[in-house]
Amino acid sequence: MLTDEEFRLFKGLIYEESGMFLAEAKKDFLENRLVKRMKATNMTTPYWYYRFLLANRQAELLVLLDTLTINETSFFRNEPQFELFRNIVLPEVLERRKRGIERKLRIWSAGCSTGEEPYSIAMTVLDTVPYPDQWDIRIYASDLSLLSLETAHRGVYASGKVRETVPADALARYFDLQGGDAYRVKDSVRKLVVFDYHNLQHENGVKDLDVIFCRNVMIYFDEEVQKRLVNKFYGCLGPDGYLLLGHAESLHGWNMNFQFLHDNKGTAYKKISKGDAI
Repeated sequence: MLTDEEFRLFKGLIYEESGMFLAEAKKDFLENRLVKRMKATNMTTPYWYYRFLLANRQAELLVLLDTLTINETSFFRNEPQFELFRNIVLPEVLERRKRGIERKLRIWSAGCSTGEEPYSIAMTVLDTVPYPDQWDIRIYASDLSLLSLETAHRGVYASGKVRETVPADALARYFDLQGGDAYRVKDSVRKLVVFDYHNLQHENGVKDLDVIFCRNVMIYFDEEVQKRLVNKFYGCLGPDGYLLLGHAESLHGWNMNFQFLHDNKGTAYKKISKGDAI
């Protein structure tokens, strides 16, 4: 149904708006998603849906992009990386922040999906930071999917999904049982997280961050956009800040002024000031 020319049109528009790169092998995948949106909008051909998309970029394009992202996530996903965050990254960041004027902690979950990652970060922070009420803690959580952000903001998850990945002690401290088949994240965790829509192609104004989580997001982009995004993260991080990528993602040997860290299968990249680059 989708011609090569139509595929190139949609591929170009999606890349322009989101940086998401669709290889030729993704043609059938895109076609399946377009069919769903064409039915929902009563468009009879890909060409007319494309015209409709151009005329409704502020609304329909967001919905289409939502259908193209795979929002697979879980609490404490990639546990070795959370152990590295808990045992190495956070203690170093806290010690450095204690030497400053303000006791503040700033973390960004870029591509937060339905919220399991930023809530896992918040729980880890609460477990690790001594007297967290004495700290100014903010976890920014952003995503391209409005539907995912709605779920994240509610903070309510099926009991099976929660019990599968959340340790029993964390479940008791940070969740409330709702109706027997769902858990709600407690307000003590929720208050640390700020959810917001954000397209990584654009700036969001966050600076002086201690840690950025951007896991299983860069796989959607080509190398040019990936490099641009990593440079953006470098600028958003404060001195000696940390970048955590997905377990199958890396900086590919690029000279991006980051030092690679590895501990028990957990990995991270530490920002090196350009004057100190090795």
